[in-house]
Amino acid sequence: MRHSDEETHTHGNPRVGERRGVSRRQVLKSATGTVFAAAGAGLAGTFSRNAEAQVTGTSGGGGTVPLRMPMCAMPDLDRNEYIHNLEIHAHVPDVRGGVGSDGVSSPLWVRGSRRMFQSGLDITDPKKPVMALEESMPRGSLAYVKSLKKWIVLGSSQPGLTAPTPEFPRGKYHQEYARRVINSKRLRGIRTYDATDPSNSDLLQELSTGETGSGSHANFWDGGRYAFLDCGWDNQLRMESSERPFSNGLMIMDMADPASVKEVSRWWVPGQRYGEEEEYKKWRFAGDESSWTGAHGGVVPRRPEDGGNVCYWGMGAFGMYSIDISDISRPTVIGRVSHPLEAMGGIPYHSLYPTEAGPSQAHLQNLIVGVFESLESDCREPWHTSYVVNVADPRNPKIVGLFPRPVPPLEAPYDDFCCARGRFSSHNIQAWAAPGVQKPNIIALTYFNAGLRIYDISDPTDPKEVAYFVPARDGDLNDWPTWRRQDVSVFIEWDRNLIWCKANSGVYCMSTPLLGEPVLEPRKVERWTVPHINAGWDDDTPSAVYFGRGQRQMV
Repeated sequence: MRHSDEETHTHGNPRVGERRGVSRRQVLKSATGTVFAAAGAGLAGTFSRNAEAQVTGTSGGGGTVPLRMPMCAMPDLDRNEYIHNLEIHAHVPDVRGGVGSDGVSSPLWVRGSRRMFQSGLDITDPKKPVMALEESMPRGSLAYVKSLKKWIVLGSSQPGLTAPTPEFPRGKYHQEYARRVINSKRLRGIRTYDATDPSNSDLLQELSTGETGSGSHANFWDGGRYAFLDCGWDNQLRMESSERPFSNGLMIMDMADPASVKEVSRWWVPGQRYGEEEEYKKWRFAGDESSWTGAHGGVVPRRPEDGGNVCYWGMGAFGMYSIDISDISRPTVIGRVSHPLEAMGGIPYHSLYPTEAGPSQAHLQNLIVGVFESLESDCREPWHTSYVVNVADPRNPKIVGLFPRPVPPLEAPYDDFCCARGRFSSHNIQAWAAPGVQKPNIIALTYFNAGLRIYDISDPTDPKEVAYFVPARDGDLNDWPTWRRQDVSVFIEWDRNLIWCKANSGVYCMSTPLLGEPVLEPRKVERWTVPHINAGWDDDTPSAVYFGRGQRQMV
């Protein structure tokens, strides 16, 4: 087993390990020299001609996003692994899919003591996780619907991104590049599936939310009556960021019959639609061609049918909104918050995670973690962090805490993750719906090239980093897509005190003293973090209950 109690350990190949005899200053000086030499030589031999914009930015002096490459940028990728206050119990390489999702929906299918991620990775025995399915289950929000006695997946579908590339560093602002996505024939909307038998998921419905829009992406659905879609229904929702041609708003759907989903209502920020120019000009980011001006999901802590009346929705640069859904047919804004230092680039409020705390931890009640995602590699946009937001008064949400910037261990050959190549920021967070009782003070965030970071928010105004795991990097700097993103996802099993982390190098099962002694054996799920989640999930559930025909049966 690999572990670290108080010391930080590194694991890597000899090629990188040989650097340990060289000072970090020498390494960084060498890296900077390599970059400047490449630029002076027309980038021959190190960077392709198409990558020139990735070195200089859009103009010689910088300009709008993407900005210039940091002077400290490494000449290669760090093949070392760093770990602190975590112990690895199992590692499965070459696993398709992740262990988390955009947003906070649960990716875990359960029956009795059997537990399986949507990828098909069976984690029933955490010491010996195995790929149990030949093909993964459909991706999306997975939930057990008690009234149907079925596991249902709500999947999203979109035409694709216009993410900047060495050939098209300004993304959608290259018309020929944007046209490829705009003319895509992929479904723009949602798909629903019966995943009660995870080895044979059944497509129930394909629903277009608009033929010219962005489809849907980071949807929120917890198995209840209503789904809340991060959705673009037409090409009139504006997006400044180069990552997408158009933006998304909120579309609420009736999921009473997953084989016949119906729209209930929709909402967007005044000024977000083309034609609402006077409203849009009031925003500081109007016309900056960099800011994320649309939705990226949110959360509804309590279902409307159970008396819940507030939806918290992340709208990027517009801010996080509190939306009254007492009348589900007429979503109404009642509050908003944004950080005054948010600048161009990135996705503020990429995901929203509500804490679940009891009376003994009342100071951790009514908190939401707002996750910030960067978009540009090599810190080519202003860096920003994630937030702790107090929503005790939904009409006046307040940012009360900022997560600290991850710092590389002393053994690393760089002083800042901006120098480590690739994207650097938070991105994914642990699932809100998970087995066991949530420890509301523990927050697991993933950080692209900075790996997994664990925080203690016992003092919500001052989050503390208490553990981390940075997987070894793979990829080739001459092959830009192999290192630009290198995503990480995370899932916590609170009832077994286990942390599952997916990186390019595979899936890791880990534990930390912060959670308690790990349970390294099969265990039946006794409860979920939120009482209404997956009610009736246990192994007494019938294997098949008819409620409608799947599309395969309609041929």
